[in-house]
Amino acid sequence: MSNEQHVREILETQLFSGSMPPEFIDFCLAHGRIRRYAPKEYLYFSDDEGNTVYFLISGRIHLYLMSEFSEKIIRVLSPPTFFPEIVLDEKPYPHAALCMEETKVLALDRKLFMGYIESNPSLLWIFYRELALDLRRSYRQIRNLSLGDARLRLGAKLFALAHVHGLPSEKGVLITLPLSVTELAGMCSLARESVSRILGELKKTKIIEIEKKKITVIDLETLREWIHAREN
Repeated sequence: MSNEQHVREILETQLFSGSMPPEFIDFCLAHGRIRRYAPKEYLYFSDDEGNTVYFLISGRIHLYLMSEFSEKIIRVLSPPTFFPEIVLDEKPYPHAALCMEETKVLALDRKLFMGYIESNPSLLWIFYRELALDLRRSYRQIRNLSLGDARLRLGAKLFALAHVHGLPSEKGVLITLPLSVTELAGMCSLARESVSRILGELKKTKIIEIEKKKITVIDLETLREWIHAREN
């Protein structure tokens, strides 16, 4: 299978649950460029001109909010997905995108993309549904970070990761993203030491298992009950 055929198959069958029409896939392949990035290479930085949209084909990307003295992971992207949705407002990128492993994307000029969408307005509903889902995730993240204690924050993040990036396994649900304690701490706005301690508690109560950077949630319902017990 050629590289273009492989990309086409992914976009047709997996992107947005296979809901994109063939004509849109044809347009993306005709006008887009396949780019490859090495681990720890940035696609773009915060405040760069937002002139490109991307379709993640393979690899893993962290989206960061960055300041002079700190950075925070706001989202982990796994393929296939479209990003950054926010760039459709013609403003600079609001975050940085960092490749965590060898990554392949299909890059498309934003103006060309917007022109096609304007000529095919029925596509807006497909993108709207994805934007609404992302917005709901953002609301949950804000709620957990602003209202919850450390255990609630970390538990909610593990539960979300298991749903979005989980794969059924013999032991439960494997979170397919290899995450370090430092990365989890950044996602939850917690100290690394706090995350290590709470992960130890979850392991001791047999809610999770950890092997290197791979976390398995042994039972999602038990984790849900553990989270709800800390909401009261």
